[in-house]
Amino acid sequence: MKITVIGNPVSGGGKTKIQVEKLAQVLRHQGHLVEIFFTQAAGDAGGRASRIEPESGIVVVAGGDGTLNEVLNGMTDPSRNPIALLPTGNANVLARELGLPCTPEGVAEVIDRGIVRRLDMGLLGERRFLLLVSSGFDAMVTENIQRTRSGPLGSWGYLLPILRVLTSYRAPKLKVTVDGQEVLKGAFVVVSNVRNYGGIFKIADQACCDSGRLDICVFPRGSIPALFRYALYALRGRVSTLAEVAYRTGRTIRIESDQPVAVEVDGDYFGTTPVVIKLQPASVPILVPESPNVQAQHPS
Repeated sequence: MKITVIGNPVSGGGKTKIQVEKLAQVLRHQGHLVEIFFTQAAGDAGGRASRIEPESGIVVVAGGDGTLNEVLNGMTDPSRNPIALLPTGNANVLARELGLPCTPEGVAEVIDRGIVRRLDMGLLGERRFLLLVSSGFDAMVTENIQRTRSGPLGSWGYLLPILRVLTSYRAPKLKVTVDGQEVLKGAFVVVSNVRNYGGIFKIADQACCDSGRLDICVFPRGSIPALFRYALYALRGRVSTLAEVAYRTGRTIRIESDQPVAVEVDGDYFGTTPVVIKLQPASVPILVPESPNVQAQHPS
């Protein structure tokens, strides 16, 4: 079988190359034809993905959630080629969500013996996503990161941008319309296809990435104490139990505000409100372990 590996060498503190070479060695030993492509700059993963043809077989994304998002958006038709993940990023949200292995040997096993699970795909305008869209404090942090980032981020790389945002933060006023009917108001909004957020939180704690619906959490208060309280509930996966939080599901969600508010998609800054989010059910084929009970440890 032909396998194309698109790897981001910056992910995993520079360990991605080693992991990819190990994976390629195992796959070639199993008789597969493996092509390796390493990115050198932003946009390279999407550029290589745009040249993937149906006969290219399986596509392996080696990197973090951002690399996967870039590949997803680069592909001409993301519904054609099965995608396998070699998670080497900081959060590895989708890999955690699906219980995917993080070792080259484990990924090779999934490629040989796994099954295809078709995940729902979100659209933020023309931008595709598999994880989430949010607006509010966290999106403001991603905007600050985009303006100031000069190299690999790492887990601690979020601390300074958070402090910068806190110096001028004012809770925004957001209006969320679900499926053209219900209108909700809040200061922080998460529209998610997955339960996991950032590797440690579970905000949309009832979400399922192939449910045919997006889970929407609208938080009414945006003060720092309120956000801290919400974070504590998210750490325990109990956001949906908060009576004050509007927890809904839908397929078309509009987020707007009187003043432009930052929006992020799959962990990266996207732009500002207003935005419209739509869902395409069962769109993206992801290779997963045959056993639904498989769990894996991932780098923190």
